[in-house]
Amino acid sequence: MTQKRSDSDPIDVPAATQQEMTELKREMRSAEWNDWFIKNQQSMLVAVGLVLAGLVAGGMWLEHSRSQHDAAATLYQQAVNETDAARKKAMLEGLIREFSSSSYAAMAEMQLPLVDTANAEAHLQALMDNSAAMDEWRWQARLDLAQLKIEQGDAAAAHTLLEQPVGKQYQQLRFFLLAMIATDTADKKQQLQKALDAAAPDPALKQRIETQLSLLAS
Repeated sequence: MTQKRSDSDPIDVPAATQQEMTELKREMRSAEWNDWFIKNQQSMLVAVGLVLAGLVAGGMWLEHSRSQHDAAATLYQQAVNETDAARKKAMLEGLIREFSSSSYAAMAEMQLPLVDTANAEAHLQALMDNSAAMDEWRWQARLDLAQLKIEQGDAAAAHTLLEQPVGKQYQQLRFFLLAMIATDTADKKQQLQKALDAAAPDPALKQRIETQLSLLAS
């Protein structure tokens, strides 16, 4: 007697048929992937091209930056070794002009006041305004400019410069310069004492401070 099959009973699928269905699904997925690739290959190629271009440009930029640094370093060393003041000045100015954003330009600005004293104030101001310069270089430039203003008899301009803070190792000179423009003995003594109590990287300056304090005390 034949038994009727219920609609809910599972259908027995031969193993060969199951394998064919699996293969068909694999082929469909492959076809879908191929179709997607064909539709999007142009965009993919553009994206890959942009990545490669970025890598090449980045490498070229690094190489250019390294080349610029080496050229600035060589020119700076040549300028430092130059014994003729006029040629040294021209080389330092050329370095600043050609490599204005490098730290070597700031280093050149440190050298220029020594060989171009007529324009020392402009060179010191340029160094103070140079964002590539180290803080120590700007502090020294500010103190040098303050000293130049004192020599020119412009105590007010010197005082404005000396009001601005400097690093610990520059406090001795700062207080000494403030003592030089002090208008009364008590203030001068106070500034000299501050200079004496500050870090003393310059033994010769310390001796000058001690001498002046002794003279004021007598």
